[in-house]
Amino acid sequence: MKKSIHFLSAIVIFLLLTPTLFSNMAGSPGAKTGSPIDGNNCTACHNATVNSGNGMLSVMTNIPTQGYNAGQQYSITVQLSQSNINRFGFEITCEEGSFSMAKAGTFMLTDQTNTQFANNSTSITHTMNGINGTNMKIWTMDWIAPTNANGGVVFYVAAVAANANNNNNGDEIYTTSRSFFEATSSVSEKQNNITVFVNPTSNNIMINSTYEAAIKSIKMFDASGKLVLNENEILLPTILNVDFLSAGIYMINMQDSRNGKTITKKVVLP
Repeated sequence: MKKSIHFLSAIVIFLLLTPTLFSNMAGSPGAKTGSPIDGNNCTACHNATVNSGNGMLSVMTNIPTQGYNAGQQYSITVQLSQSNINRFGFEITCEEGSFSMAKAGTFMLTDQTNTQFANNSTSITHTMNGINGTNMKIWTMDWIAPTNANGGVVFYVAAVAANANNNNNGDEIYTTSRSFFEATSSVSEKQNNITVFVNPTSNNIMINSTYEAAIKSIKMFDASGKLVLNENEILLPTILNVDFLSAGIYMINMQDSRNGKTITKKVVLP
């Protein structure tokens, strides 16, 4: 009987001494993105030096390079990769670019298994189910662009690559940000008229259009922002041979020859 009491007491003491270990596996406590408003990042709970590891944190989106359109819904993807790591976590938020101390836009959950709201729904973080990955973890969500944001917007992300040693020491912490201005003219119609998909048989990328489109250039970037493919003077529809590329998420930027506007699409190679 005494052994059982001592054993239960040990469990209680362990849980009391390590509350953040289990709570953070179930998501960030909020306001840990490293943004000007939030102030803190993941080092508030993890003993680490920011951006000192060999991992890579990136934010990808289909927001056009010339800017977002107010009220438009866009996809956001956060990717953290690091070798020999199988447990990850993150938090993302968006704020006005003028440092006016205001959150910007509205996040929407698209994967409730792996992501959830945090900080009064002004940010998104991982769930308990959304921490596992092999050398890499990807989280996806949507974001609705605001109206008249001062100085555009900036996405701030903090993430952790955890060593799963059952304490908060030895983990790697990463932060990054990405800014966008509001577009001066809408390109949503052309975005919707062009479709990009991967041929499941050949893994080639198929690009179709509902109108006759002359594309000045097609540039394809990997998750780190590296240019992996560059084609010029293309007529749609067309096929991109990407057998040389590894599986993962890529962004395709297409510049319309007639008006110079850029159309951005995301593809996932299996």
